Amino acid sequence: MTLLISNCDYLIRDATHIERNCDLLIEGNRISAIGKNLLKPQNAEILDGRNCLVMPGLINAHTHLYQNLIKGRSPGITLVPWCNQVLFPHLETMRPILIQDASRLAYLWTSLAGVEMIRGGVTSCVNMDTISPGIIRAWEDMGFRGVLAYTLANKWVPEELRANEGKMKADMLNFVAAHHHPDGLTTVFVAPSTLFLCTDDLLKWSGEIARKYDLGLQIHIAEIASEVDDLLANTGHTPVEHLDNLGLLDPRLSAVHCVHLIDHDIELLAKNDALVVHCPKSNMKLSDGIASVTKMKKEGITVALGTDGCASNDILDMWEEMRAALLLARVSTGKPEKINPQDVFEMATAKAARVARLDAGELQPGKLADLAVVDLNAAHLQPFNEYDPLNTLVFCSRAEDVRDTIINGKIVMCNRQLTQIDETSLLREAKKVHVELGFF
Repeated sequence: MTLLISNCDYLIRDATHIERNCDLLIEGNRISAIGKNLLKPQNAEILDGRNCLVMPGLINAHTHLYQNLIKGRSPGITLVPWCNQVLFPHLETMRPILIQDASRLAYLWTSLAGVEMIRGGVTSCVNMDTISPGIIRAWEDMGFRGVLAYTLANKWVPEELRANEGKMKADMLNFVAAHHHPDGLTTVFVAPSTLFLCTDDLLKWSGEIARKYDLGLQIHIAEIASEVDDLLANTGHTPVEHLDNLGLLDPRLSAVHCVHLIDHDIELLAKNDALVVHCPKSNMKLSDGIASVTKMKKEGITVALGTDGCASNDILDMWEEMRAALLLARVSTGKPEKINPQDVFEMATAKAARVARLDAGELQPGKLADLAVVDLNAAHLQPFNEYDPLNTLVFCSRAEDVRDTIINGKIVMCNRQLTQIDETSLLREAKKVHVELGFF
């Protein structure tokens, strides 16, 4: 497919390079050219970019899509009670349907999440989830670029909610063989959930598999203070130090949350070029604390943004996540100059692409054609700051301002209409399943 987006008012190549009144040409699944008055190739599809801004697609660097069926159900409690009172009971409620037809539920939660993300200009996510063909099938049907970070756990989680360890490992390796396609739309990560859910042997095995198959490795780290205190009491080391001792700190690792870090932790992350995923809204909702994003930024650590799951956020809106990250960092440090809209935009695009191990996150010839077209006509975007477009974009734009979403060179939403999936039928099925689960 050849696609020309013509006469764009603004085109954001990356957080520091913005062009005016130009065209963007896509050939196949890659950006072919950017410039003024590009020649229209024969048989090219045309999108009119007038009164619009074209930007890299947003990338959600950490979420749990299975939680999409239990959004809006968390009371005002912290992480561990939230797991015991909200997450585990709802998963237990879903278990009969999962046993009967796991793919049905997995397809549903993945598709619902995909609709929400595509509508907000999100072109990819790292989904820490179970492995199910239903997830992959949903992504393929929607044309969504998905990273399945397979959750590993062999302690603390109730036994009925976790698989036999040997079977879990074998299933994950089979899933990698079937669905890890770096040149396609789906890839697989290894995801030991967190230190208190995994033995050291399982953590070491995860690192070995990630290196052997060149996979990403994602883990929750230092999300709550008690996690750090307990590990210090048992080992004398912080969670980040423990990862270092296990040989897991390297550029393929994305450490999610990193709320409770000491300066030495930040030094270790920077020294080993490990990555961090910041989930500000989830951390605020569960009262986890505030990650030291400006300190990490100062040390040169790649920090990306993720929404976390819908049971602790409760939506998959990366526009809100950018604003939350920016405002939370400013109010917590009292130094607004330490972080700016360009920083959080990069955290949601180029830096998130690094976490997801994707050749995306920027609009440059040769990069994957994953992008969003934002309509600038809404009242809340006026007057649009032509001298600092990112300032207006980050502070004022909403998910519903995204007019078109393009993934892998294909238009998956055009003029706010999804092109690859029947949204009405999907919502009807969601209501039916919620009744079956007794969630209404």
